[in-house]
Formats: sequence, C-alpha cells, structure tokens
Amino acid sequence: MPLVTQIDPQKRRENRRNIYLDGKFAFGVNINVVAAFFLREGLFLSPEQVGEIERGELRQEVFDKAMDFITRRMHSRTELSKKLARREYGQGVIDTVLEDLERLGYIDDARFAVAKATSAAKHKHHGKRRATIELARSGVRGETARRAVEDVYKSHDSMGVARELAQKQAVRLKKLDPMVARRRLFGMLLRRGFEYEEIRPVVEEVLGGKGDGDA
Repeated sequence: MPLVTQIDPQKRRENRRNIYLDGKFAFGVNINVVAAFFLREGLFLSPEQVGEIERGELRQEVFDKAMDFITRRMHSRTELSKKLARREYGQGVIDTVLEDLERLGYIDDARFAVAKATSAAKHKHHGKRRATIELARSGVRGETARRAVEDVYKSHDSMGVARELAQKQAVRLKKLDPMVARRRLFGMLLRRGFEYEEIRPVVEEVLGGKGDGDA
C-alpha cells in the first residue's frame, strides 16, 4: 500500500494541500478533506481509501461551488441542482451535497418561497398568480409554493397595488378609444399576475364606465 510521505500547503491556494505518496506527488485536496480522512504523513492508504479520498475531494468541490452560488443570493434546491449540473458534476454527488446543504440549513425551499413571494408582492408589484408562476420557474411548486404565496399576500393590499399601477397609466390610456384603453389596462394587469376579480373593479374605477373590453 502507498505511504503518505509528505503533505504540503499549495503556494497560491491556502486552503489546499498537496499529497505525496511514496515520495511522489499524488493529488491535491482541500484542507477539509485532509481533516475528514485524517490524512497525515506516515499513513498507509489502500487503493480503496485513495478512491474514497478522491470522491471526497469531488464532494468538497461541489459543496464549495454551491456555497459560492448561495452567498450571492438565495437559491431553491432545483436552481442549485441545475447550475451544478451545467458544470458536469454527476447527479449522484450533486444530490448528496444538496442533502447536506439542506441538513445544514443553507437550502430551505419554504424560506426561499416566502422571500421570493415577498419580493414579488412588495418590490416587483406582482399579483398572486405571477408570484406563483415565478416560484414554479424556480422549481418550487405544490403546497410549499401555495402556502408561501397565501401567507405573504394575506397581509398585502394586492388590489391597492393594482390600482396604483393603473392610475400611473390612466393619463395616457384616456387619450385612446375607451374600448382599446380598457383592453390595454386589463392586459397589463393580467400580465402582472393580478386576479380577474381584482382587475375588473380597478379598470372600472380608473377608466370609468363598463364595457366588454375586459371580458
């Protein structure tokens, strides 16, 4: 079995070590891998152990890359999985790392869903339907998405936001044919993700009168 004869810090990467077996450079690993496998000079390694160390190094690489994404902004599990897959890591090691990140609290789809729904409501001025669609695009669906949207929007004046958006367009729209104006305003609010029950009274309030342009 090969013997660990030397462990040296890498010159340009302080968190990595060069491992020498039987006096020859064998591989470089993260210091966390050194600690996890209790690597030290004078340690004999079987071929199986060397394979485990190499797999441990790969897991560490995937973990570090995932943390790099997370520190930039919050991600759902699906978003992280897709980004890591683009780097051609195997899905098996990706899933293992994502499970570790969930256990450590770095990935939490329920928390992510609330944060994204809050941003949709308060900053992007989107309705519930648009917020739900955006969550689905991020890979959060079903009960997790439904609960987050309901919790956020129950204390949010969605109709008030729709009214404010409509009023900003009112001056320009009132110069148009009434039917055209109603259709354009209805379409804008619909694209923003507001519900029909919210849009119809807002259109009538802002543009006045009733017509079939929003039917």
